[in-house]
Amino acid sequence: MRDQAENLRQLVQSVNNSCKSPVIKNNKDKARVIAVTSGKGGVGKTNFTVNLALAMADLGQKVLIIDADLGTANVDVILGCSTRNNILNLLDEGIQADDVIANGPRGIKYMSGGSGIYQMANLDDQQLKYIIGKITKFDNWADIILVDTGAGLNRTVLNFVTAADEVIIVTTPEPTSITDAYAMMKAYSANNGNAPLKLVVNRVIENGEGQVVVDKLIKVAFRFLSLPIDSLGFVFEDHNLIKAVKSQTPLLLLYPDTISTQCIEHIAQRLLFGKNIPQSNGIKGFFRKFWEMVR
Repeated sequence: MRDQAENLRQLVQSVNNSCKSPVIKNNKDKARVIAVTSGKGGVGKTNFTVNLALAMADLGQKVLIIDADLGTANVDVILGCSTRNNILNLLDEGIQADDVIANGPRGIKYMSGGSGIYQMANLDDQQLKYIIGKITKFDNWADIILVDTGAGLNRTVLNFVTAADEVIIVTTPEPTSITDAYAMMKAYSANNGNAPLKLVVNRVIENGEGQVVVDKLIKVAFRFLSLPIDSLGFVFEDHNLIKAVKSQTPLLLLYPDTISTQCIEHIAQRLLFGKNIPQSNGIKGFFRKFWEMVR
């Protein structure tokens, strides 16, 4: 573990030295909307999302997390913040964008999608236009919007993933998790998704284990689906992460120097300093596309 930590520190330092300014938006008026998803539950997707947001905030970015997991929504528990309103409350004249978001640590903002997002499928065009007019403010404020989807391959999850500008698939080295990650890629392809797919392997014991997963998924996705997959890296198994979960405090706040924190910080660097950033449609474009699919 000591060798892994030292190697990772050197890797992160080399990234820092090679980058002068982060690439946040390729459209200065629109936030990057990144969906974080997985083929199955229990892979650490929500914990990863929250800590990734914190790592990006440490790099000076304005980050909004949208909790779009209906079944086990718990972003608010991990962040330690909550709001009584969800996006559907924007129909009320007295409710503005600021009223449906909560302030989290290090300037992160949080919004509960909840059942309100799905109920909007029943709204008429005038009501949708009214809400869209209010949520456009998120584009003016946020650099990055992370959408924490539910686990699995149901239609609502696929709609969220397909509507995003970029998609991060979180998996682990477990065979069932790898199989389900590929199933997500296959479903995404069948749903005519065209956003860049990025892969994160969580709970890795050693580099070789993580690299085997990456090589396998990249190979089968390209061979059978013609999908290019970009690896963002690994997050090592870390007993401090378990402690952070039990304390209901994000890992990056409780253990800023631990190995998993360094892994996530490196992934944040890859996302912000990487090349070929896709065109951003912003939060307005994201919800328009999502609503077109659910209506």
